[in-house]
Parts: sequence; structure tokens; C-alpha cells
Amino acid sequence: MSDISKKSIGYLIDELITTDMKCWFAQEDIMDESLSTEKRLQGAIRAQEMNNRRNQLIAAIDSELGQGHLSPTSKSYHTYFEKK
Repeated sequence: MSDISKKSIGYLIDELITTDMKCWFAQEDIMDESLSTEKRLQGAIRAQEMNNRRNQLIAAIDSELGQGHLSPTSKSYHTYFEKK
């Protein structure tokens, strides 16, 4: 995923829509009892990653629109998936 700060508002919105869909599909995998436990776990990991990206995108869009102070998406959980 590339640097959010270098993207236009249109690109951010496009990526937000795509990320929302990926998150939705990952959540569908979590709930699909016909899938193996491993596939459902992979869905859970993807859903967490996509939700984290979604929050970053919403904050960036709010900031671009001059409403960064209104963004209620600050992370309140720990993630093991962020690259160090």
C-alpha cells in the first residue's frame, strides 16, 4: 500500500470503496462455516488489515476536507500486522 499523503481525494475515495469491499468479503469468509478453520482465520486477518486501512483512509479523507478533527477512527486496539 502506498503513502496516503501523496494521493488525491478522488484516489482516496476510490481506495476506500475498494477496501470496504475487501473487508466485507473477508468478513464473509469468517462466517462461512463450510470453509476450513485455516481459511476462516485468514479471513479474520484480512478483515483486520482491511479495517485498519479503512480507518487510515477515512482519516486521510477527513484531513483533506479540513475535518480531520471529526474523524472517529483512531485505532484503539493493538495490531500485529503493521510493518516495523
